[in-house]
Amino acid sequence: MLKVIAAPGPVSYPMIASTMKNKDIIIDFGKDGSADVILDSTVSLVRRGLRTDYVTIKGLMVVSPDVGKRIGVWRKGSAADVLTRALLDKKGIRGEVVYADEMPRLVEMLNKKEVDSIVIASPFAKGKTFEELLGIPGSCGASVNANHEEFISAYSEGIELMKQDPQGVAEYVAKKLPIQANLQMIVNLPKTTVLTVERLKDNSQFENLVKKYL
Repeated sequence: MLKVIAAPGPVSYPMIASTMKNKDIIIDFGKDGSADVILDSTVSLVRRGLRTDYVTIKGLMVVSPDVGKRIGVWRKGSAADVLTRALLDKKGIRGEVVYADEMPRLVEMLNKKEVDSIVIASPFAKGKTFEELLGIPGSCGASVNANHEEFISAYSEGIELMKQDPQGVAEYVAKKLPIQANLQMIVNLPKTTVLTVERLKDNSQFENLVKKYL
């Protein structure tokens, strides 16, 4: 039995997909407690003081269409906010972060020229990833406290299922989530990001970067 605590965002989708075939996975969509595997954004794992053992998604968030001086970001304190402020500082850009309460509002802000760029999930727009711009190891990750091979097998299987049957698996994942999800985002995730299980040996540089902007 593999007990998983997962943020109910894209990081959880491959693990949910894996439960289509593997009934020995229990997923708790919370933030508290201990588990064999904890899935969250790489920023949130650092915020929670957790070790990031694996990168699971690369290229999830993009700055679209390019890095501007007024950047629209969804929610103050979010992973996107932390990385955007780090980016402006590192690039020496005297920019301004403008916050939106809802993700669709970002596109509206860009269209109305209230901002000149936005940070948005890559299934919805093209742009430059934080992996490109800041050299971060990845957007989402896993902290594994049990059998690593069991986690790797389950998550990898979920990735393959998402690639083999994007629509069918997306519908299954959406029904299992505790929040309403955008079906098209789940369908397009394997096409617009890199879904992986990549061992991360040294995360100290990224941890120091994130802690500076929390």
